[in-house]
Amino acid sequence: MKRTIIITAVLFAALTFNIEAKGHYHGVSGYFYSELSPYGTWIEIDFGVVVWRPTIIHINWMPYKMGRWIWTYDGWYWDSYEPFGYITYHYGRWFYDDYYGWLWYPDYEWAPAWVEWRYDNNYIGWAPLHPYAFFSISIGIHYTHVYYTPYTHWHFVSYKHFCHPYVYNYYVGPGYRYRIYSGTKYRTNYVYYNGRIQNRGIDVEYVRTRSGQEIRQRDLVRVRDSRELNRDSYGKRDEIRTLDMKRDELVRNDLSRMEIKRENRTTNLKQDKVEIGKRDIRTDDKSKSRNPDKIDINRNMNKTRETNTEVNRKGNENVRTDKKKKTDFNSDRRVDNTQTRTTEKKNNDNQIKQETKNREENKVKVSTQTNRETGNNTREVKTEVKKENTRISNDSRVTSNDKKERVNNNTSTRNVDKRTSNDRTTTKENSRERNRR
Repeated sequence: MKRTIIITAVLFAALTFNIEAKGHYHGVSGYFYSELSPYGTWIEIDFGVVVWRPTIIHINWMPYKMGRWIWTYDGWYWDSYEPFGYITYHYGRWFYDDYYGWLWYPDYEWAPAWVEWRYDNNYIGWAPLHPYAFFSISIGIHYTHVYYTPYTHWHFVSYKHFCHPYVYNYYVGPGYRYRIYSGTKYRTNYVYYNGRIQNRGIDVEYVRTRSGQEIRQRDLVRVRDSRELNRDSYGKRDEIRTLDMKRDELVRNDLSRMEIKRENRTTNLKQDKVEIGKRDIRTDDKSKSRNPDKIDINRNMNKTRETNTEVNRKGNENVRTDKKKKTDFNSDRRVDNTQTRTTEKKNNDNQIKQETKNREENKVKVSTQTNRETGNNTREVKTEVKKENTRISNDSRVTSNDKKERVNNNTSTRNVDKRTSNDRTTTKENSRERNRR
């Protein structure tokens, strides 16, 4: 029983190791491994991450140093004079490690050159793009992690020597790099057109104007076998050949054994921030010449339209998602603002009601007090008026009685006078009657 358990554990460990090793080797690419092994060493810098380190004799060696710039249909093309340059300057990215030095990170997307640019009115410079630099069809180059290329990794040259076959003889010295670096503008201009990545970099018309030279466009002859590349007389050749293979051919691992150097040291590269080598944007094999007279333009345009349509659809979905997020965020903000305004309004209404209530109470108190004072004054006034009316009534009665008395006296007087007059008349008549007799 114990023997069965031990055998099962050993088989499980071996199977796990084989699976891990197979996945591990699959990420290297058998083609890159076999082509670059004679010129350098493959190193495992992290579990499942393998990079290539060139065997360099020169101490001050840097990528994109030994070669020349050529203007092509796909933009600025770096024509390397180094035997491994046909792969390492058109695929993958370069980065500098404090312990290992310059390392090449594999990727399977072809470009005329993977560099970033700086320029002013007098100088033009370039430096290798870091593995954090990710190419997207919709926006071009963007960084998945904050990174600034040190000024010591840049090559600067005057415009008149920019397209020189031996441009490496005219690089600005190390003591002047920082001053030039600080005064230049940064630029990257990568686009996806006709199924290929193009490096437009600094505008060719601007370079022509500043250099005072005629820069003609050269054609690239694309081959799918490194043996067809002409590696002699680099500075004098007129025919520019480049290796451009399908992604499926590059990622295929057809080697049974790979010698990978495993180190206990780690690098300063954040593996979770590297996204190159994780997507496929290639549409078809474009190994033919880029001469418009030799390619099917309509087919390329149709495929470009399909690709752009898909990109636009995804872009619109992302925009709608962003808008929805913003709308939800704004809605939450509006709800919060509405609640805040409602609370403030309620508080203001309560405050207004309280103030109104206080004013009403004050008015009632003042009115009550005023009514009391007014009532007292009214009672006093009424009493005085009553007294005055009583006095006036008494006076009126006295006056009335006096008048009656005077009237009665007059009447009595008149009666007395009348009786007296009657008596006199009677006396006279009696006297006359006696006389007559």
